[in-house]
Amino acid sequence: MFKKIASNTISQIWSKAWTAIISIFLISILTNYLTVELYWLYSKVYNYIWIFVFLADLWLYAITIREITNSREDTAKIVWNVMSLRLILWIIILFVATWIAYFLPWYNSSLAIYSIVIASIFTIFQLLNSSILALMQANMKIEFSAVSLILSKLLNLWLVWIIAYTFYPKSLIENSEYFTPFLYIVSAWVIWVIFNTILNYWYARKIVKFGFDFDWEYIKHLFKISLPYGLALFLSVVYFKVDVIILSLMEWPVKWDLSIALYSLPMKIVEVLMVIGWFYMTSLLPSLTQSFKKINSKNISEEELDKNKNELDFLIWTSFKVLFSFSVLVFTLWVLFRDYLIEIIANRNYIDTIHDFNSSDAFLVVFAVIVFNFLSLVFIYSLVASENQSRLLKINIVVTIFNIVWNIILIPKYSFMWAGFTTLISQIILTYLGYYYTRKLIKFHLPFMFIVKNLFIWVVIFGLWYFLLNNYRVWLYFDFVVYWGLLFGIYGWVLFWEFKSEHKKSLN
Repeated sequence: MFKKIASNTISQIWSKAWTAIISIFLISILTNYLTVELYWLYSKVYNYIWIFVFLADLWLYAITIREITNSREDTAKIVWNVMSLRLILWIIILFVATWIAYFLPWYNSSLAIYSIVIASIFTIFQLLNSSILALMQANMKIEFSAVSLILSKLLNLWLVWIIAYTFYPKSLIENSEYFTPFLYIVSAWVIWVIFNTILNYWYARKIVKFGFDFDWEYIKHLFKISLPYGLALFLSVVYFKVDVIILSLMEWPVKWDLSIALYSLPMKIVEVLMVIGWFYMTSLLPSLTQSFKKINSKNISEEELDKNKNELDFLIWTSFKVLFSFSVLVFTLWVLFRDYLIEIIANRNYIDTIHDFNSSDAFLVVFAVIVFNFLSLVFIYSLVASENQSRLLKINIVVTIFNIVWNIILIPKYSFMWAGFTTLISQIILTYLGYYYTRKLIKFHLPFMFIVKNLFIWVVIFGLWYFLLNNYRVWLYFDFVVYWGLLFGIYGWVLFWEFKSEHKKSLN
């Protein structure tokens, strides 16, 4: 089981690693091509439309995987009705997103409205693509999606590069003739997801034929069970992205452009890396679902019940170790090399800009978010697998209210740095509440000794590389490639053997 989960996860991590590199090049082109104001608008449109993507998703991706896992004979019925429900939701979202934007002062320009309309097309293909990916994930055949995603992101990068350096060179932007090229850049964002959807459809049709089915009773059932999850997911996106909106409302116009630009850079990179944890837990979801289903079965002996509980405990225990190890590795790599990363993908202005804080400061906080985000996923997916949507919704309501209130109180005084701290504290609260409610469902134990050992290893390695980078710098790209690669290799090797040793002990 874990070999199949590992192969699925590794293929997705491999694709995400490549798409992360592509995204870094894309961010580099955009930050150097667009003015700060235009990059801010791009970030606003991106954040705005993604909120509606998550709202329309209703966590149907995970629900589809769970439904297929529980009723494989009804795979076609499930997928077809999910696609129909997504189509209905998209039509509603298209009008709602555009209508709301028209009345918001920071989106009421013609350029912003046209960009949102174009980006809304992205939403429907992203939702349909999500249905296809859920089918592939439920059948543990997700490897092809790695290839299709990389090819699609390369297409996006190539289109933006052509727009920026061939058809509309930077001189046109500087002369304020930016309307058309900016819309083309947003359109490139739509084209890559259409291409990605077509590729995944071509592959997934080998598993089941695709179509739209309007079984209204089943659609109502899907909507009913997914709505609490969808609201919980929407709230998680709100508390993660609402800080940018609050920044634009609470700071002076001259200041908020700069604040959002400096804060958006590290947040976008964090968003790219955070998806890796979702990949792993999504691969594990079918196994978690089956384990909870066995435990809740009425016709089961005490011996089988204890065995299934131990299996579920092992799944949670192992997942926590994997995600903890990887999150600490990511945190170490990018906190130490954050200034290098900023210089390579953007420019020194994001570090040297005269402001209360800079992008380098924000990196210190937002990368700590990754650690707790990865750990919280273990509990979030356990609640999804066990069909405890009400508890998940309660958790996200508490976290979202806390996040919004503290951002409103402290952003005016501490700018985007407090936005980062609030997101971090919100993520810690989410992790604790997820742990608390999951413990109510199933008694499991966490690998505390494994955590202590790895924290000790982290302190030693972090200290050594901090000394190395402050005393033996050679050249920007040399230091980044050699020192970063060396740290990744050594730390990754240590974590691998530590994990392997702990795994052997658990089997004994």
